[in-house]
Amino acid sequence: MILQRYLLKDIFSHTGAVGLVFLLVILASRSIQYLEQVSRGELSLELVFWVILFRLPEFLELIIPFSFFLGMVLVIGRLCSDNEMIILEQNGYTNLKILKLFFLASLFFALLTSLLSFWIAPSFKSSLDDIYQQTSFEEDFNSIQPGKFVILQDSSVFYAEDKSEGVFSNVFLKFSKEELKRSTNFLTAKRSFISEENPNLVIFEDGHSFNKDKANQVEMSFQLLSMNIAENFSSKEKTNQRNISEVQSSSLSSIWKISMPLLTLITVFLALPLSKVEPRQGRYSKVLPSIFVFLVYLGLLLLVKGWLEEGRVAFVPSLLLVHLSFFILGLFLISRYSPIWNK
Repeated sequence: MILQRYLLKDIFSHTGAVGLVFLLVILASRSIQYLEQVSRGELSLELVFWVILFRLPEFLELIIPFSFFLGMVLVIGRLCSDNEMIILEQNGYTNLKILKLFFLASLFFALLTSLLSFWIAPSFKSSLDDIYQQTSFEEDFNSIQPGKFVILQDSSVFYAEDKSEGVFSNVFLKFSKEELKRSTNFLTAKRSFISEENPNLVIFEDGHSFNKDKANQVEMSFQLLSMNIAENFSSKEKTNQRNISEVQSSSLSSIWKISMPLLTLITVFLALPLSKVEPRQGRYSKVLPSIFVFLVYLGLLLLVKGWLEEGRVAFVPSLLLVHLSFFILGLFLISRYSPIWNK
């Protein structure tokens, strides 16, 4: 019982440490990407925290299986290099018992991944979609950075030279609506800001409006002009995100949700034979080959999933064939090392 607690504590501590490191790396990289979107005016700065928070379950779906796999590789490598494996065998802990013990640990992580895949991640994703849909035009407009051209949903172009406390200076707006295809229509203004009475209206002050077609050319000056361009201001990034969530079929979605828990279980049969090192070898000598096998496994799952979404492959259970292939590979590796992984 003491040895069981010792091994389980070791595997859980390694898994937690590896998972924390990869989580911080992913959060840092994602934060940089979202801040780049903020600088381009595609995302409001106030939404960055919530986007990262509600996408955490998606990140953990991949981090947990990989952290558990790498944790097993590190633990087995340390046991072998420090000759602790021999001591365990002398106390009745054969390799088959260690395999069963690690498989029981994998059930915990598989259950945790299942909770993320089936309930937590979809719920958080739905909340994130609601946040995107509830983002007001005012937040989108105020997220525009001065000195950059912003293309609106209807292909109109907005530009401001400077910005101070929500007021844009030296503004240019070119219209590209369907009915204006054969004409040139744009306006310039010294100042532009959101109306306090109606947050969907944009106020332009001290400007000029130009309208030119083949027959006529009209130029007008104005001191105050209000326009409703909110419906043409939805960013294309949000539209794409909603479209992506609608592509997957229910059958593919269901099989993909069980893929990560299956990955967690099957990697036990891969980690144990792959991580075996000789006493004189370094404990980290098998880490890179093991990671390569795991990445091939995960990469094939993502590749087949992409083919299914694009329609290149029509057989949805082909994802399960990938799992079956690596499960057979794990059994083959264990049987190959049968003199070492004795019963």
